[in-house]
Amino acid sequence: MYPLSERPRITIVVPALNEEKLIGQTLKNARGVAPEAELIVVDSGSRDKTAEIAGEYARVYRHVGNVAQARNFGAKVAAGEIIIFLDADTLITRQFVDEVIKAFRDPGVVGAGGFIMPHFKGVLTEMVFYFFNFLVMASFAFLGPFLAGTCVAYKRDPFFEVGGFDESLLASEDFDLCRRISRKGRVVFLRGVTVRTSRRRLERLGLMGLILDWTRVTVQYLSGKRPRDYRSFR
Repeated sequence: MYPLSERPRITIVVPALNEEKLIGQTLKNARGVAPEAELIVVDSGSRDKTAEIAGEYARVYRHVGNVAQARNFGAKVAAGEIIIFLDADTLITRQFVDEVIKAFRDPGVVGAGGFIMPHFKGVLTEMVFYFFNFLVMASFAFLGPFLAGTCVAYKRDPFFEVGGFDESLLASEDFDLCRRISRKGRVVFLRGVTVRTSRRRLERLGLMGLILDWTRVTVQYLSGKRPRDYRSFR
């Protein structure tokens, strides 16, 4: 059991690599939405102005590595008993923060996340993404919990007890952590909570390409193979 203190400290960890176009908006939003939170950016060796922009809003650390390594490093220097991992192109909401705290009041809950949607791009795309979010929610009963690392929260102690993200994985590291940490307690899907992320992957791959890319790395992971890559778009 992992009880929460009366006023839990929250840390938001943002891994980043060459994110000068979007990270300012992401951090400004996070600072406005959760002013009480500690805000940490882990720069994985950016060659643009990512670190300079991030420094206006957050503590910035340079740690070259993959996204799992960046998240783990951020967690190690974090002071919060709740750690929220947030992608550099994603806008967190106050509702997400409040619902995470509410869920974590249950000492048996160790992780939480909600709907991940792109910034609006038509009714069809919106419907397809909601469908896939519902599939993720339904999969809890069959495959175990699966929360995207785009915006997800974990209690500090169980996170470290299971070793954090698997740094040898180049993709599906978020799925993998969910499955391992669920042995420590419940991972919950916050049904009424939605956060918005950028459309850049959708715009580069197209809707079908995005679906195929997700399917590929998930099937590889579930079949026991280690996904080789997950293409990044800046």
